[in-house]
Amino acid sequence: MEQLVFIGDSLTEYFDWQRRFSDYNVLNLGVSGETVEGLESRLDRILLSVHEPDMIFIMTGINNIAMEDFEILGTYRRIINRLFSAFKKSAIVVQSILPVNLSWIDNAAIREINSSLENTAADFMSAYLDVYPLFCDAAGAVNADCLLDDGVHLSDKGYEIWSDSVERFLNDKKP
Repeated sequence: MEQLVFIGDSLTEYFDWQRRFSDYNVLNLGVSGETVEGLESRLDRILLSVHEPDMIFIMTGINNIAMEDFEILGTYRRIINRLFSAFKKSAIVVQSILPVNLSWIDNAAIREINSSLENTAADFMSAYLDVYPLFCDAAGAVNADCLLDDGVHLSDKGYEIWSDSVERFLNDKKP
């Protein structure tokens, strides 16, 4: 059975990925409140607990952005580099950071970071899964019914959209 690993913050942690992808062995390594630096600091434990997964999905950074810390790319690159080096046979899938509905955050900054993440994924010959636009309407505004009232966490509809995107990605990768 193929193994999928999901790494990230509360957005990852709060979803039952195993139930959604029951045909896979799923490991959910999401940690609520975690920053990119927090993920980097627990990477040694992750590397020891995971053994040659088929795919690693990573989405992190929203907690940094919520604290108006937009300088995450260097740390993110180090994380991807360590995953890439440790799991040579694993596909690493960098996922875009999702839009938020917070008055002090301009989603243009998130789009800019996502553009850099896409380039970073390419640098490491990793896949990039751009889920950001799936959470916006045709005019580019955040689809509020995808988020909870806090403007960051996902509603059931938001998780359905995200997990459907992951499923399409997995189906596209099948021979």
